[in-house]
Amino acid sequence: MKILANYLKKNIKVYLLFVSFILVFFVIFYLYSLPFEALYYGGSFCFIMAFLATIVDFYNYKDSYKKLKFLENHILNDMEDLPRSLDVRVEYYHKIIRRLHDEVEKLNHQAYKKNTEIEDYFSMWVHQIKTPIAALNFLLDNEEVDVKIVKQELFKIERYVEMVLTYLRLGSESSDYLIERTNLGDVTKDNIKKYAPLFINKKIKLNYVPHETFVISDKKWLGFAFEQILSNAIKYTKTGGEISIFFEKNKLIIEDNGLGISEEDLPRIFEKGFTGFNGRYEKKSSGLGLYLCKKTLDNLGHKIIITSKVNIGTKVEIIFPEEDKFRE
Repeated sequence: MKILANYLKKNIKVYLLFVSFILVFFVIFYLYSLPFEALYYGGSFCFIMAFLATIVDFYNYKDSYKKLKFLENHILNDMEDLPRSLDVRVEYYHKIIRRLHDEVEKLNHQAYKKNTEIEDYFSMWVHQIKTPIAALNFLLDNEEVDVKIVKQELFKIERYVEMVLTYLRLGSESSDYLIERTNLGDVTKDNIKKYAPLFINKKIKLNYVPHETFVISDKKWLGFAFEQILSNAIKYTKTGGEISIFFEKNKLIIEDNGLGISEEDLPRIFEKGFTGFNGRYEKKSSGLGLYLCKKTLDNLGHKIIITSKVNIGTKVEIIFPEEDKFRE
C-alpha cells in the first residue's frame, strides 16, 4: 500500500490534468448542445486506456522501487541492476551514481593497498628490530657488559624507530615540510656526529671538510635522506675502509670504497623492499632505506643519482636546483 500511495502521490498532477480535460470537454459539449453520448464513449475509452497505462507504469515503478531498495544495501557490490528509465534526468542520476561508485571502488582499492603496504612494512620492521633487542638480552645476561656494544644496539633500535615514524609521516598528506634557506654543512655535520661511534667501531676513515653551503630545503627531511645514505655507506664499507663527503657546485656527494652495487641491481635500488645482492648478503636489509630516501628527496624537489661498481665503491649525488643554492 505504501508503494501505491507514493505512486499516486507522484502522478497526482497527471490525474488532475486528465480530469480537467474531461471537464473542459463537458463544458464545450454543454455549451454547444452536443450529444453527451459521444463524450461518454470517448471519455470511457480514454479512461480505460489511461487505466491500463497506469497499471503497466505502476508495475515498472514497483519493480524499480524493489531494485533501488535492494541496491540501498548492495550498491558497493552490484551496479548492474540499476533500474532503467526513459527519463534523461534519471539516466544522468545513474551516471552520477556509477561515477561515485567507481570513485569509492578506487578509494577502497587505494586504502587496501596502503594498509597492505603498512602491514608488510611493520612485519619487516618487527623482524628487523628483534635482532638488536635479542642482542641486548644476550649482552645483559652476561655478568660483564660491554657498554660500547650495548650503545651500538640501542642506536640501531633508535634508528629503526625513527625510520618507522618517517615512513608513516611520508604516507601522510600533511607531512610537516618547512622549506627554507638551509645550511647544508649543518645537516651533514649533525649526522656525521650522530654516526661517529660507527665510524670508530669499523675504523672507517672519513674525508670531510666542513663547508657552509646553503640550499632551499627542509633541514629535518634532508637530514633524514642524508642519514639513510650515510648509514648505507657505513654498512657496506668494510673495516678500515674510507668514506668521503664533499660539496661540488650544487651537489652533495657521498662516496665510499665499499662493496659496491652490481650493475643489474642499480636500476632497482629505489624500489620498495628491493635488497639486491648486498642486502641478501647482509641479511639485515629491509630494502626501505633508499626507497624512503628517494621519496623524501622527490618531495623536496631534489634529485639523487647513484653510480657504483662491485668491490670498488659507490658514489651518491644529491642535486639541488641551481637557482636555489646560495653561498656565504
